[in-house]
Amino acid sequence: MRTLVIWGAGRIGRGFVAEIFREADFDISFVDIDRALVDALKRADGYTVALAEKSGIRKVHAPKFYRALHTSETARLEALFEAPELLLDIAVHQPKLSEVAGQLTPLFERRALTGLPMDVMMNVNMAGPDEAFRVLMRERLSERARAYFDEKVGVTGIFAMCISPVAPAWLIREDPLALWNNGWREQAISLDALKCAPPKAPRLRVSMDIAREETRKLYTLNMAHALLCYLGLPKGHRTALEAVRDEAILAVLKGALSEASLGLQKRFGFAALEMESWQSTIVELLENPYIEDALCRLGADSRRKLGGDDRLCGPARLCRQAGGNPVNLALAIRAGFEYENDDEGTREVRAFYKANGLEAALQRYCGLRPGDGVFELVTGGGGQKS
Repeated sequence: MRTLVIWGAGRIGRGFVAEIFREADFDISFVDIDRALVDALKRADGYTVALAEKSGIRKVHAPKFYRALHTSETARLEALFEAPELLLDIAVHQPKLSEVAGQLTPLFERRALTGLPMDVMMNVNMAGPDEAFRVLMRERLSERARAYFDEKVGVTGIFAMCISPVAPAWLIREDPLALWNNGWREQAISLDALKCAPPKAPRLRVSMDIAREETRKLYTLNMAHALLCYLGLPKGHRTALEAVRDEAILAVLKGALSEASLGLQKRFGFAALEMESWQSTIVELLENPYIEDALCRLGADSRRKLGGDDRLCGPARLCRQAGGNPVNLALAIRAGFEYENDDEGTREVRAFYKANGLEAALQRYCGLRPGDGVFELVTGGGGQKS
């Protein structure tokens, strides 16, 4: 039996990753910094996952198949990290990734002494999570452990389209540990990145080009979430479902998906018919009547989400490079600077934007410059193809 450690016992770690692996031959441990959550998982006899698909809701009770550990349980963690062919899944929000790297450093230092290979799956919703993790770990590891990390640790991004909002109150009353997601049942990982034998699970797929799949998802599904937030909130919508049912917003979204698809076809070689089908899949996911994801959550940390290679500016740039005019994506970028939230990244963006104006904010946070076409579309300065 192979050991799987899921670092992050939240909605994705428990509600999605564990569901991929729990019926396969894996010894599964959750690790989390939230003491109350870990204690609750230790006491419970399992938890409920509600799969909210367009056809209806299916509740699955997962009897206790796991162990739960707090990040402070050093001895038990060290024992886990001595397992042969260890598989580690990191399932946290991007802002927590640096903190997680710090927590993992002593464990990687210890594992380096064994020389045993291991693989890491990055369930972190960002561009290039595998490379970001490598950089963070190499900064922290000793020279000896760094050599081990480079040679014996495989790090792969993942592809999945699991949408997992906070569970509704009625379900939490039934089971305080319950989770709610859209029932997406597949995860893909990179075959080339692995140092151990590819893990086997019924709904796990190996890909020859995971970066291509990751980017398409970020530039379409995650782009759509940000667009719905930034255009929907000013119109009084509370959830992604409300926003996508607004005909005017849906028209902008479909336009933005077409723009993103043009760039993705040119950059990664996706076929036009494939991308037409993909756009329909994205809209269908968003129109799921049982997934009411809060818009405020989907737009949070606009400092990151307005980044030059992230979900709005990234596809806008690809579209422009492919000869298109990303006018709909530009509308969403512009609206992103009006978004208000109490997270640190968004507060910083809003303060800078108010003090310095849109053009300066585009250069600082999006990396857009006068003359690149996207800059002019966002600011209203033209940007037609020459």
